[in-house]
Amino acid sequence: MNKLSLPDIEEVSAEVHAAWIEAKRAQGVTSRIAEDGEELMIPYEQLSERAKELDRAAVRSVYDAIQRINSTSE
Repeated sequence: MNKLSLPDIEEVSAEVHAAWIEAKRAQGVTSRIAEDGEELMIPYEQLSERAKELDRAAVRSVYDAIQRINSTSE
């Protein structure tokens, strides 16, 4: 099983977050508040670690799926 070399999770998480904001704005959404009251429609770098972890978890899930697909196709 070859493990794929995937981009840095933090870099991809920031890009995913930016794309999420763009998609929300395209839908006319201007604010999204987390359950703890934190505004989420701000640059990734300004998010709390808790909010950043939501993006990181999504990226990790995708990376895990890519690795599983890669390992079964060899």
